[in-house]
Amino acid sequence: MKVLAIGAHPDDIEIFMYGILSIYKKKGNKVYAMIATDGAKGGAQKGLVLAKKRAKETIEGLKKLSSPIFLNIPDGNLGEDPEHRKIIKENILKIMPDLIITHSQNDYHSDHKSLSLITKEAVSHYIPILNCDTLMGINFNPNYYVDITDHYLEKKDAILKHKTQNPQRFIDLFKLMNSYRAAQCNAPKGHYAEAYSFTPSFPFADIREILPSALKLRPFHIEDQLGFL
Repeated sequence: MKVLAIGAHPDDIEIFMYGILSIYKKKGNKVYAMIATDGAKGGAQKGLVLAKKRAKETIEGLKKLSSPIFLNIPDGNLGEDPEHRKIIKENILKIMPDLIITHSQNDYHSDHKSLSLITKEAVSHYIPILNCDTLMGINFNPNYYVDITDHYLEKKDAILKHKTQNPQRFIDLFKLMNSYRAAQCNAPKGHYAEAYSFTPSFPFADIREILPSALKLRPFHIEDQLGFL
């Protein structure tokens, strides 16, 4: 199976989707990574120099998963030019993946929102789309959780490759966010989960067959919680 992850900026795939992609890769699936914008506005030293540095960081961050495809759309302006839609659609069709993973249209960042909407329009009813979590889960209602505990350290290492972005702040955020998502499923302490959302649409009413196994629920026993009552 071919799985395509599309991030709006360099480091988005590592922060929001790395765990599930690692699982797909480990199971022998072909993983593709596409970066929509050049990331030139994401740092103190903005411009072409920063964009080149971030591209190198992304190559390092994703080297265990895929060789990233850079579309180099101007950072902060995704979707403002009709040509952006053409570029994204053409590059998706070159791969013709069985599944696309990208941002939610309810995301906080304008580039993330635009990419989500453009991707949905581009593939119509031909390719199913799985939407990743938003930063700290704001305005996001997941209906699928995947256990990434075994891939936590690899994800951390990938994020740390983005030295221009003060990566420790994202390590702290994803550790908090992914442990919270695991806790929502009553997973034991020390577990991490990424959360995703899928909206059924024809002909993809149910895509569980092509998703990794969901996080296993730990039974809730009321007697274990009596001390809190």
